[in-house]
Amino acid sequence: MMNALFTEENHLFITKLFLLLSFPTYIITRYIVVAPFGRHVQDSKKYRWWFGPQFDAKLSWFLFESPNLIWSCYCFCYLRDSEIMGSGSGSAAMVSFDNNQLQISSNAVLLVLFTLHYINRAVIYPLRMNANSHRVPLLVTASAMIVTILNGYIQSFYLVRVYKLPPLTLPPSSWINLQSWLGILIFFAGMIINMKSDAVLRNLRRQRNSDGNNQKTYYIPQHPLFTYISCPNFFGEILEWFGFAIASQFSLPAMAFFIYTTSNLIPRGIAHHEWYKQKFKDYPRERKWAVILFVV
Repeated sequence: MMNALFTEENHLFITKLFLLLSFPTYIITRYIVVAPFGRHVQDSKKYRWWFGPQFDAKLSWFLFESPNLIWSCYCFCYLRDSEIMGSGSGSAAMVSFDNNQLQISSNAVLLVLFTLHYINRAVIYPLRMNANSHRVPLLVTASAMIVTILNGYIQSFYLVRVYKLPPLTLPPSSWINLQSWLGILIFFAGMIINMKSDAVLRNLRRQRNSDGNNQKTYYIPQHPLFTYISCPNFFGEILEWFGFAIASQFSLPAMAFFIYTTSNLIPRGIAHHEWYKQKFKDYPRERKWAVILFVV
């Protein structure tokens, strides 16, 4: 069964299936039920029995984000094709110097970016979470794990075994090369926005705890990143995976994840935005957008 999984045909099928999941995800979380996460499950009147029992937030985050890390490590260690991914030395080296140009395996760089993101999401982010963070329903933990199991596989397997991207060069030698470097820059810009926004929100929760009212006291985020949009953390993550898709030459797996991320985060961002406006009568009037400036 495992051998059957690791074929290009099955990888393509699972990638298309993952892409198709974007549409019901958007419809359900935008128009049927708000994702039962954080502030949206604190009100017992809104909690449904089928959300399941709730678990510690730190543990839940680790469980549903870690499959991405497991897949990236497993594929690199056991499934890597040296002709696609590169090896330590020789003609297929991950890093080489040829014709006065530094050449770096694009596949290796993208796998590193993917892994870095999920080291943050699966390990660093949970460790930094407040001990009194809202507990996470089983429904969220289980559904998120399904997504990360699928996504970790399609991204990692593609990069180590399916398709060899043109190598990155310094200095850039073609438009394709410039496109890849641009995508990497966009990825890091999104990561910085995401992590900085998360830090602002985390500090608000600490302020809430210091006031001695953990459950009912909320504050309006005040930071330049929040000037015009309510959820720059979601915008940053969407920007990350848009940059990743650009750097991968718009590969199907990367585009599938970008589209899925958008379909998942935009409804959540809209729900957050509406919640803020209902909660705070003095919510900044210029903060008109939920996730993406001038779009939504």
